[in-house]
Amino acid sequence: MENLILEYSRDLDMELSSLHLIQENKYCGIYRSEVHGQPFIIKKYKGEDSSLIEKEAKALDFYHEIAREDPDLIDSRAIKLNADRNILCIGFVEGECFSDLLYQAKRDVQKQEQCVKIMAILGRLMNGLYGMTHTPGEETSPFIFEYLEYSSGWLEDTAFLGSLLFKGMRSGAKILAESLRESHIAPSFIHGDFVFRNMHVQEKRIGLIDFANTIQRSHVLNDVYNLRLALHNMILPGNFKMELWSSFARGLNSLSFPETAHRFYYEYHRRRWLMLKIKSRNPKDKMQAVRGLLGFARAFRPEFIAL
Repeated sequence: MENLILEYSRDLDMELSSLHLIQENKYCGIYRSEVHGQPFIIKKYKGEDSSLIEKEAKALDFYHEIAREDPDLIDSRAIKLNADRNILCIGFVEGECFSDLLYQAKRDVQKQEQCVKIMAILGRLMNGLYGMTHTPGEETSPFIFEYLEYSSGWLEDTAFLGSLLFKGMRSGAKILAESLRESHIAPSFIHGDFVFRNMHVQEKRIGLIDFANTIQRSHVLNDVYNLRLALHNMILPGNFKMELWSSFARGLNSLSFPETAHRFYYEYHRRRWLMLKIKSRNPKDKMQAVRGLLGFARAFRPEFIAL
């Protein structure tokens, strides 16, 4: 690790005093570091292509412009980027993971009230992001349609389950995509991994982390249904879940979209989530897939609309 501290200090022109690996995936290594006692996050992307790290830095700068003026949000930004070395230093977001707080709130009324208020802030943030970034006349990113087709095909081709539970998903994905294209719904910026583990809470404030999956031309409902599915998957009291989601919806305020958009992004996340859970080698993930199929991850119906 000492060699990495020296290497990353040179790459960033910052005197890193520590480096601790938090997570590593096929794209990057994520570290916690300190400079003169101040914490930072260091992301080192693999390979030589700098497009992903530049996209993340740009999204962080966008979030910084919003969060620094909002007393309810914890700020973060790209502190320093060396695209040639594929390394990025990010402002550290204090607080505890929102998913941990939600589980602590199961039997704590005060923490439940805290969580409900935080959900309203998140809804308001989504409303504001849509208002600032939706672009009438622009087309949705092709990636969205490609990923829906990929996850649908994977599910349909799954041994045993494919023909029993997911028959027709591949052709259904094409119909969903064509319907969304024909509706000419204005795309907008999304966080891309808008789930509770990517949010930190500090008392009455919340901050977002991990902007690696942002998309400029998707739709706010992409983030909305991602969060909704994450909430459904958590083992929390039903009334508490309903209160949390009602608060989030109130924060979204008057946002209203055609059923076509709801259907598309509901199915986009349902299929993506089922694919990832069934693919996983973790028995817990597979059990979650079964629980989802029996309840909250059923095929779209109009009464499932989130707003």
